[in-house]
Amino acid sequence: MKILYTAFNGKDNSSKILLDKIMAENTNKLYLRNSFDTSVKQLISKLKKYETIISFGQAPLDKDLIKIELIGKKEKDLYKTDFNYSKIKEDIEKTGIKVEISEDAGNFLCNNLYYNGLKYIRENNINCKMIFIHIPKIEDISNIELLAKIF
Repeated sequence: MKILYTAFNGKDNSSKILLDKIMAENTNKLYLRNSFDTSVKQLISKLKKYETIISFGQAPLDKDLIKIELIGKKEKDLYKTDFNYSKIKEDIEKTGIKVEISEDAGNFLCNNLYYNGLKYIRENNINCKMIFIHIPKIEDISNIELLAKIF
């Protein structure tokens, strides 16, 4: 299975730091620009090449809490993922990290990327599953190396 991992750039961005630490075999990574338009263009240019997209973003969350996002939305328009996230959820929980299933990816870069990625996949009938995962700021992650091993 061809998997692409994405995260937004930023020296102190925990999602970028997590992506740096993911070392799975045949890992494909995409570091996204912190731009509404550019990040979407970067993602869309890769969608047809992968079966799975796992995107990470940083959010102000409680210590050791991960949020698996189900919905990308723009005003009243929304797209729900069809990604089967149960194995990821289970693997994260085994480490003692709490997992919350969320239907609110926020109103900024993360949601914009997720909404536009899911929309493009559906509208173009692409055989690709996408999930977006919010992680806390780096100081609120007890063991980022352990988290990286899950992926």
